[in-house]
Amino acid sequence: MKILIITRTNWNEPPRIRHQLCNMLLKRGHKVVFLEKPTNKLLSPLRLQTVSENLTLGVYPELLHHQLKFFGLFQYLNAKFVMVKLKSFLNKNKFDLIFNFNYDYSYITSCIDADKFVTIINDDFIAQAKPWMRRAIREQMVMTCKVSSSVLSVSYPLKKLVDSYCDNSFLFLPWCDDKYEQPTKSKVRNVVLYYGFINNRLDWQIVKGLLDKDITIRFVGPINEEDAKNQVNSLSNNYDNFEYISPRCLSKLDLEDVCCSIAPYDISIESIKACTVSNRAFRLLAKGIPVIYPNLPHILEAPVEAISTASKLSEYIENITFYKCNFYNCQPIIKDFLPAHYSSARYQQLMNVVSSIV
Repeated sequence: MKILIITRTNWNEPPRIRHQLCNMLLKRGHKVVFLEKPTNKLLSPLRLQTVSENLTLGVYPELLHHQLKFFGLFQYLNAKFVMVKLKSFLNKNKFDLIFNFNYDYSYITSCIDADKFVTIINDDFIAQAKPWMRRAIREQMVMTCKVSSSVLSVSYPLKKLVDSYCDNSFLFLPWCDDKYEQPTKSKVRNVVLYYGFINNRLDWQIVKGLLDKDITIRFVGPINEEDAKNQVNSLSNNYDNFEYISPRCLSKLDLEDVCCSIAPYDISIESIKACTVSNRAFRLLAKGIPVIYPNLPHILEAPVEAISTASKLSEYIENITFYKCNFYNCQPIIKDFLPAHYSSARYQQLMNVVSSIV
């Protein structure tokens, strides 16, 4: 199939679910055009770059940043501007499927077969918005969901939200691209890993509390906020048991001393509460690394040997101690849990959803 993926994400960013989706489709022989984060060069046309036989990247400008379209007039002008950039391309190229990650792109259906337009809601855009933008974002998201043939949501609360807009919504959790690998047996597994984006959505008090209890923590990932960079620098300077490693693939990391991973999100942030499972969790589990989350209200149901929760510092310590002592005993349970979340299972789910439109 020939497939278009519409995003606001650059291809060379650390992998997120849109990259995962693209790679999953490429591995199965589909041809994909991946539209990246729009540029601010307003005079630029749509620029296409061939990466491989089956992958083409595209970049085009938007008139306004999506968080600045306060009023209907701004939304109208931006839509007209984007369609000038994309209309010719969309008219000349007929796609079997369009996967849209942009909550505000309902207008794109004027130039495509709307029956093939599938929207993926991968974040709580309304909760993340500035207070003065929430109504506008909600209205645009509702319209985009209503004109989509199907809407896929990456968590239970997001699906519940979409269900209130339309009756064609489906749960579409993240997945792991690799199958389970038995971890190498090592003498000591005493390192706690954080693998992912490092920003102010983390509960730094929990991280510091663990370090104060002499727990060794290793952070790996991109730092995309200045305050978070200052936090990491401070931890590096003040704790010998803290280590920061720049972004890299899990396959390039030495995991032989890791007992578990933490996802210490700050649950006072409203958008965090919409999380069911993070995009990285299944990849960590595929390496045999259990994951500890905060006590999220909609966390994925899973055996404690694979995913556990903690509502306070003492519970994080208790769970970490459990994984240190039972790491290898947890492996058979993790191995049995994962197949339902392999790429092959999620691809089959995706094909079941879109089978009526392709």
